[in-house]
Amino acid sequence: MTTRVCGFGVGVALVAASLADCGGTSKTASSGNGGATGSAGTGSSGTAGANASGTGGAGGSTASGAAGSGSGGVVATGAAGSTISGSAGMTGAAGSVSTGQGGKPGIVMCTPGVQAALITDCGYPTTTGSSLAKVTFSENEVLAAIQPEGGAPQGTVRLFYNDEHALTLGVRSVVVKTAGGAAMMDYPVSALMSVPGMVTNAQLGTTELMGDQSGLDQSLRPIWPVLYLTDITSDPQNRSGDWQQGGVPTGPNDVFGTWKSAVRTVDKTVTPNTIVITPDKDPAKNMWDLGAGADPVPAGLKSDGYGAEVRWTVAIAKGHSYRVQVIVHDGDQNKGGGDCGEACVLFCAGGSDATGAGGQGGSPPPPPPPPTCPTGVQACGGGGIEPTSCPAGTVCANGCCLIDNIIP
Repeated sequence: MTTRVCGFGVGVALVAASLADCGGTSKTASSGNGGATGSAGTGSSGTAGANASGTGGAGGSTASGAAGSGSGGVVATGAAGSTISGSAGMTGAAGSVSTGQGGKPGIVMCTPGVQAALITDCGYPTTTGSSLAKVTFSENEVLAAIQPEGGAPQGTVRLFYNDEHALTLGVRSVVVKTAGGAAMMDYPVSALMSVPGMVTNAQLGTTELMGDQSGLDQSLRPIWPVLYLTDITSDPQNRSGDWQQGGVPTGPNDVFGTWKSAVRTVDKTVTPNTIVITPDKDPAKNMWDLGAGADPVPAGLKSDGYGAEVRWTVAIAKGHSYRVQVIVHDGDQNKGGGDCGEACVLFCAGGSDATGAGGQGGSPPPPPPPPTCPTGVQACGGGGIEPTSCPAGTVCANGCCLIDNIIP
């Protein structure tokens, strides 16, 4: 079983959990071994996670501290029901067997006026909803830890990446093959000048959202690291800002450690046309040496050879709570639809208006502007029409009604 730590900073507290806790798929839990028992919790009781095989594997703790176990499941290894600054406890989640589909934990909610960070299941894929909601994320384990921190007017979200290949930062070149030959268009991606390296306001290659020069994968997910934010103050179950619901992506402010770029090839000589994302050769391994200016790596994280920290600044309001979703691509891209991972966390902003640490440099700069919809394409979601009102044959993705030709 591959485990990861979802560390969420409020002065920076850590919560250890299995892959299933953070919501998503596990490509290593295929043996169906018995689930480990979750630790007793002190928070509110949660609903046991569903096991993909339909047998056993009940995770999470109740108020009395009883933890479930069963055949074929992998339950949370982290302490269930842990609290941060008096917030409601987090329940453990049932893991997965050969299908790799993680179970769902109980409802996790922010406590009004209390600043905290709580693990939550992203809740995808689903069998209903848009085509985006049915897309599988095959590389969730590369997201080793997330730490949201700070207060109004700007918070900071730090993602720690770990894999046997370096993080893909963006598409540096697009090659379009036709019967008349091949045409290439280049785009700037911040170069890794040393190992480890650091870049502020990184160049992310093509961020086009549609057409041959798109910077999206075959499932309409941005190749560059992105964050999606939803204000859940009035509705704790709100997911409208998620990628699956048409949310608008935000690119990173800073990147530390190692990374590389990729080439997108569109082959129009075959029917249907094909799209292949080919990452560049890996740089030298850096393990968890992230270099000057990086934040401390959370304790307990294993290293697969390549580590990176990706840092965002986000605008937040005093007393509001948020759902944070981050999406990244790993460095091999050998699966249909793209090798991509997601993770989600609730950031309970509380009543503080103190600016977060923002890493070593003090107050963070504002986040970069999001990509805009192509000419003639309707905006949807928070900045446009209702996602369900996109024209036939399109889907609300990244804030725009894009052609729905995704590979799930």
